Amino acid sequence: MKNELTVLNALQTVIQGQLNEHLSEGLPTISDRNVTIDFPDTDLMPMKTMLYIQPNWADYENLSTESDLSTFGISVFIVCKKDTQENLTKKIYGYFNALYSLLRTNISLNGEVDFASITDADFYPAVEGNKNVQAIEVTIAVSYTKDF
Repeated sequence: MKNELTVLNALQTVIQGQLNEHLSEGLPTISDRNVTIDFPDTDLMPMKTMLYIQPNWADYENLSTESDLSTFGISVFIVCKKDTQENLTKKIYGYFNALYSLLRTNISLNGEVDFASITDADFYPAVEGNKNVQAIEVTIAVSYTKDF
């Protein structure tokens, strides 16, 4: 049965396994430790660069007695810290562009969903007033059939 947790796990797996293929030259690669389904906490970040995946909203439309059409909103927080302002900005936008490229080339998250696309991105040049931490909140809309 496909549900919201399945979709979150699919997004995490795709990012962990394929984001590095879309990184521009000079950006540090990510590992499984850099991507987690969790709320961002800059004080407890295990790595200098983290991608935090959070459920945001959901919309359901009845298809049948067995399934619904679901549009699931997911926020991906790309957070970088401990570098110069200029390098942080380059990293944040570099990882954002890699995520954008990844989702444009793998819109089905390896066949787990019907469609995934970035709908919005908000830039935070000083997270919690700290100029040494920058972030982008990326909103992703995922459409899939929610079966019962």
